[in-house]
Amino acid sequence: MLFTQLEYFVAVAREKHFGRAAAASFVSASALSESIRKLEAELGVPLVRRGRSFQGLTPEGEAVLVWARRMIADHRALKDEVSSAAARLNGVVRVGVIPSGVALAARVLAELCATHPDLQVRLITGLTSEQVVAGLRSFEFDAGLLHPSAAAADDIRHILVETDRLVVVGAAARTDLGGTIELAELEKLPVCVLEPGMRARQILDDALADRGVRLRPRVEVDSVEALLALARTGEWVSVVPRSAVPKAAASIGVQAAEIVRPEVSIPIVLATLGEEPRPPLSLAVDAAARRLVTPPA
Repeated sequence: MLFTQLEYFVAVAREKHFGRAAAASFVSASALSESIRKLEAELGVPLVRRGRSFQGLTPEGEAVLVWARRMIADHRALKDEVSSAAARLNGVVRVGVIPSGVALAARVLAELCATHPDLQVRLITGLTSEQVVAGLRSFEFDAGLLHPSAAAADDIRHILVETDRLVVVGAAARTDLGGTIELAELEKLPVCVLEPGMRARQILDDALADRGVRLRPRVEVDSVEALLALARTGEWVSVVPRSAVPKAAASIGVQAAEIVRPEVSIPIVLATLGEEPRPPLSLAVDAAARRLVTPPA
């Protein structure tokens, strides 16, 4: 059994398409398909249901997928451990991030790469907290930034890195925004917010419900970047984390108003898989986040 066979199999399970899996693996579709057939022959069971196209995994394939992901992750961790022992941690660190955690992720990764200059980063954004946790459990991510409710599980380690606040942003030319805005006033504005499945949106909705306010947003999106772009048009205002707005907000054509009465806080944690031994890449991201929380004296 070759690790490339396992990697191709995992790619097919992830992409749900032989052609896309082959492209992601930088091989031809025929080479990928033949590699998986050899894996099936070695294991003595069919792993993939085939027709004119990919039709899913067999029950045996679903079971093998769990082990394949684990074996690939362990193999990768072994190579990282050797690199770490040689004082030259390298490879690709994969981090899944919720929309409200993008600005924080940039700071954590800057700290990480300053300490480990040979590392490369793959940042996957626009995810829900639940998707980040699922990615950790399937060994697709080395770490994730998310809201703590989804990380409250025995197999997930997490540390509180930042408590952000929600603010309202609008075009710099708007005259209906001051330095602050009461939460209940949002129902009078043409508001853009994150999708209902996003935890930051749920925190906002809970705060509004406590005030007896039901928000009817004009636009719902899956990224903070989209919210800022919508606000810049002048047609709408958007609710975003304060950390996503530059200190010189006018430089990107917006102004920001703090939400008050009450202010709405959104805690963000760095999460990693809790099982031992912990992979060096996960430990490195964890250490970088901890340095941001508690800078050296």
